[in-house]
Amino acid sequence: MSNIVGKLFGFHFAQANVPQLVGKRFVVTGGTNGIGLSAARTLYSHGAEVVILGSQEGTADAAEEYIKTGDLKRAPKDYQDGFAGIVGDYADNSADGGNQSGEVSSRVVDFKDLKAVSKVGKELAEKYDRLDGFLGIAGLGVNKFTLTADGYDAHLTVNCLSHILLLSYLLPNLEKTSRTHPDADVRIVLMSSELHRNTFGGPSENWGGNKFRDAGEFAKDVGPANLYARSKVGQTLIAKALVQRHLQPPSKILAYSTHPGAVATGQTRQYDEAYGDAVGGAIQAAVRPLMRAPDEGALSVLWAATSAEARTGGYKNGEYFTDPAQEGKPSSEATDQELIDNFFNTGLEVIKKVVGQEGVGHFSA
Repeated sequence: MSNIVGKLFGFHFAQANVPQLVGKRFVVTGGTNGIGLSAARTLYSHGAEVVILGSQEGTADAAEEYIKTGDLKRAPKDYQDGFAGIVGDYADNSADGGNQSGEVSSRVVDFKDLKAVSKVGKELAEKYDRLDGFLGIAGLGVNKFTLTADGYDAHLTVNCLSHILLLSYLLPNLEKTSRTHPDADVRIVLMSSELHRNTFGGPSENWGGNKFRDAGEFAKDVGPANLYARSKVGQTLIAKALVQRHLQPPSKILAYSTHPGAVATGQTRQYDEAYGDAVGGAIQAAVRPLMRAPDEGALSVLWAATSAEARTGGYKNGEYFTDPAQEGKPSSEATDQELIDNFFNTGLEVIKKVVGQEGVGHFSA
């Protein structure tokens, strides 16, 4: 790795370690920019078919061009900027070790609109009988509190509820692939963060939360940083709930949550919205030069999604990882059984209020 972070900490896993993925298919939310785009290009360059989901058509078009050509100048500008101003001599390593072009297609969906997410989930389930992996990377960063048109926190809706809803449609396809294809090694990976530890303002009762016992917690403002942190707890809770409820043996699907590190993506642009131009700009100027580039930020999710070690290394299904193969020891909130149950149950209640029972898929084949 040529980035200073890689030099200092010496990851034992890189894009070149991703196995060949010819014949396999992955859905990547947030795959049109940032960490998701880098992960999608790695999967594509190792022969996989990749379906990338993003919220803007122009960004999706640019992402497809970049994945196909490897030309960083054709990538979305936020992605290009992730490789600019980083300390050290840096190049984009997302296609390292890849010698087989796969296929890529994109879908545009507003993750704040659960009705639109439901429609896309149903269409994907009907179109793609085989699914080898689901990478849930789409998300809002540290930003101001906003309610969706349906009256719920945008952070929890985008980062968490949209992924529960998509998986309600796609999990049967993932399970079928795991059972019927001898070469399948099916994984679900959700993007959490070490900032999940900083939930001052909820969901714990110690900080004024109610452990998501009712839908009101999904509409509560807890401040810009806490909104992000709360949603990152949510993603670890989802992974654990999926394992407990839907991925017990004989299921062979792995579900993990991962931390990407501090990464120079478009999410840092949201600091201006969260704290104002002056303060937000100062934060960006201070932190971006020390951040990882997008391809380095993608390593933990790629390891969890593709490496043999993630399956054979003796890790507990539902685990949270920081860097590749580094168990993250999640916070007490992220392992609280009541929170695991409440977040998933109440989250589904919220989803059903918005899209109706008929707008939710089925978690069993």
